[in-house]
Amino acid sequence: MCAAWMLHSRPYKERSVIAEFLVKDHGRIAMVIRGVRQAKSRSSAVQPFTRVYVSWRGRSELKTLNSFETAAAIHLKGKSLYCGFYLNELLMRSVLPGQHIEGLYDLYSVVLEQLSSDAPVQPLLRVFELELLEMTGYAPSFTSDAVSGARIQSDRLYEFKAGMGFLPVMTPRERDRSRYFSGDLLLSLAERRFDNVQYFPGFKRLTRLAMAPLLGEKPLKSRELFRTREKSVS
Repeated sequence: MCAAWMLHSRPYKERSVIAEFLVKDHGRIAMVIRGVRQAKSRSSAVQPFTRVYVSWRGRSELKTLNSFETAAAIHLKGKSLYCGFYLNELLMRSVLPGQHIEGLYDLYSVVLEQLSSDAPVQPLLRVFELELLEMTGYAPSFTSDAVSGARIQSDRLYEFKAGMGFLPVMTPRERDRSRYFSGDLLLSLAERRFDNVQYFPGFKRLTRLAMAPLLGEKPLKSRELFRTREKSVS
């Protein structure tokens, strides 16, 4: 049996569900879990943030669950819960069915564990996004400009171009300011330094721009859920 995290599930026929798992050493795998909507003994297999051990059968892209054992559950609440939904949606949108990405299972496990603690949320999300970009080949260089290859200078301003990287800004244009970032901010991301909270909005803006080609144009449901939550508590 293989260790796995359940990412998403949806009803399938009258009594079953299709569950999407992130399986260690195998990647993202969709499995039919038969009878789970009536059998409480299998309900933990379709609960998010629960680590399970699974076995499956089938040669097509959609497998059938043979057996499972519950290993541990991560209990998230409040903002951390919505962040967990965000991580799951990122994986569903960026990882193809059957695609195995080396190190992704361990990264998800570590960040999920830290979300259940009192660790600051913003650095955790940014690290996950940056590492996911690296693992999928979409990460730009945060240490050299895309034109000359010269090292990023902390006191200069750079423009982010999707598919290219960062270009030195010679003449700032107001319409492009959402794509401008200081060299010091870029070097902070390269070094995973999150000691300057004033950079947090810029970090978030940059990772969203960088992840857009990976995630596509469809809005993330988890972001909308989080915005709705923030409005309700404000």
